[in-house]
Amino acid sequence: MSLDHQIADWLNARPVTAVANTLCGLRAQVNQDIIQQQGIEQDSSYQTSFWITTSDQAQIQVRVYTPYALVQLQSNPALVFAHGGGWCLGSLDAWDRSCRLLAESTQHVIFSVDYRLAPEFKFPVPLTDFFTALRYIQEHALSLGLDQNRIAVGGDSAGANLAVAACLLAKAHPEIKISQQLLFYPALDATMQGKSYETYADGYGLTTATMAHCWDQYLNSDSDKTNELVSPLLAQSLQGLPEATIFVCEYDPLRHDGEQYAERLREAGISVKFDFLAGMIHGAIHMTAITEKANAIYDKIDL
Repeated sequence: MSLDHQIADWLNARPVTAVANTLCGLRAQVNQDIIQQQGIEQDSSYQTSFWITTSDQAQIQVRVYTPYALVQLQSNPALVFAHGGGWCLGSLDAWDRSCRLLAESTQHVIFSVDYRLAPEFKFPVPLTDFFTALRYIQEHALSLGLDQNRIAVGGDSAGANLAVAACLLAKAHPEIKISQQLLFYPALDATMQGKSYETYADGYGLTTATMAHCWDQYLNSDSDKTNELVSPLLAQSLQGLPEATIFVCEYDPLRHDGEQYAERLREAGISVKFDFLAGMIHGAIHMTAITEKANAIYDKIDL
């Protein structure tokens, strides 16, 4: 299918903006761009937050989005979510609108984790932050009004990488029960061997060069690239992982990662719901102000 015409128009109309010359400035610039793509006003009354303490005594914020229909209920299903942004960008605020849409479309309580970002905090810190939040939510499921057996993990792009890596980590922690994986265009192979890195290298928003830069920001050295907690697609075994719902975009350098992960899960006997987003580009869940097809993604989620 050809590129969605509304996305094509948006790409062609985007002004050439000077990239901020500081990391702080770049983060603010990217966050604002994502918020503008969504076109939805923030509703601070919708969410609450709490803080958890990591093993190195850092404080991590977790923002909670409870669907209106579940506010007065107990034993609710939950999704522990990691935002994207190449491990070095992104924020709770920029992903606020997407998390609200996820909450109402899935009827799950969404826990959005403000993991620490690279390059200040390289692998494995973002992953251990996310896993620490997951463990806390599991251990406090009753007081949080959750069903401990219906706690899923999810994320988009780099956040999906953290979600999958958390599933691999959980194999060594039987007390951590993950019901499902919800993954939007996951980044799962730091060696970037997928053919989509060449086919869609440039011209569709996210570029292969940008993705390589993000991996470099996250990793300590090239030797990290083959670690299964960095590149889950290279894991020797995916046996025992939870069932998965995977969305990939047609015009995306990361397309191959999601396709191959779905195939490997099926080979391991794991149930997979796979949705190919024809005509769409990386970051599609944010593009609700750009194309009506972005809103339709949320309607397709079935956890």
